[in-house]
Amino acid sequence: MDEGPGATARTPLLRRAVPDDAPALADLIGQLAAHHGDRATTDAATLRADLFGPSPWATALVAEEGTSLVGYALLVRLYRAQESARVMDLHHLFVAPGARRAGIGRALIQAAKAEARAQGCVRLVVGTHPDNHRAQSFYRMLGFADRPAGGPGFMRSLAPDRSGPGDDR
Repeated sequence: MDEGPGATARTPLLRRAVPDDAPALADLIGQLAAHHGDRATTDAATLRADLFGPSPWATALVAEEGTSLVGYALLVRLYRAQESARVMDLHHLFVAPGARRAGIGRALIQAAKAEARAQGCVRLVVGTHPDNHRAQSFYRMLGFADRPAGGPGFMRSLAPDRSGPGDDR
């Protein structure tokens, strides 16, 4: 998310990420995590496997200026069985601080929409932190509609070496 009043358009190269982008992409993911007060644990090798391995889990689109990546969109496919509908989740959208307010986030959203359509998706969905009003305004400005709040969510670790509620013993 990077636009607002007074934004200046820039024209980065938008493209699908390639394996050689993994180190720079890992750095941008770390910046996004830090922006949210979190710490990323991903690395280039894991990204290469997850994005470019024999069974990719996600698709990364990148914005490149010169020889540097200045933003990315990470897309994850979803399936709504009750609707027989393919849906694309815009899992991450990030533009580096020095490249913000220049149209790059908007361009990445357009590229994400095109990628989702190319993969046969009927919707592009995105979530934000409840307190991230700036991002919410950005997505609404781009035509995203609010989704109804979901019910309680649950998770279960699949790692055999952890103990705690919900883990197998």
